Amino acid sequence: MADRRHPAQWWIWLTAPTAVFVFFVCGVVLWAFLPPVVFFPFLALAAWALLVLGAVWLILALVGWFRYRALRWSVVAPVLVVLTVGLVLLSVPPKFAFAVSEDALTDVAVDCPKTWEDKRIGLYSVQYVRPVDNGCLFFIEGGLIDSIGLGYFPDVAPPLGEPEHDRDIGYQEFDGDWYLFVQRF
Repeated sequence: MADRRHPAQWWIWLTAPTAVFVFFVCGVVLWAFLPPVVFFPFLALAAWALLVLGAVWLILALVGWFRYRALRWSVVAPVLVVLTVGLVLLSVPPKFAFAVSEDALTDVAVDCPKTWEDKRIGLYSVQYVRPVDNGCLFFIEGGLIDSIGLGYFPDVAPPLGEPEHDRDIGYQEFDGDWYLFVQRF
């Protein structure tokens, strides 16, 4: 009969790496939510990985609960997932990314040089920068089909609303002089 006070080594050797993998996949989910609009390909891959890891965790958790009474070990993975979901629902990743990147973005936006090369500004991977009337647009890597980014309009706010036609840009308020935009494909 197995010792019910301590989990078996094989169970620990499978449960610990599962929790570590869940930790890394949750990190990918948080990273996918750093841009103002979710970076969908990475989110989709992370969701599939979490489904597979969830199935592995469920089997290990059931064995751990019923055979070894290892409740603490079994809740690590779900706690990580719940924390990740909570952070995403509270919009912590995009708020954090903007707070860290705002000064660097503002410094570039003041001159707003037209650039076509990818570069990192703060935590954002900026595909290109384009000056527009009364402001500056930062096209940020993310979204699915449409181009997305942040616009800086210190003097006059852009017209808010959804884009109406292909290649149109729709704006919505983001933070102070900053506006989230989507350019329809």
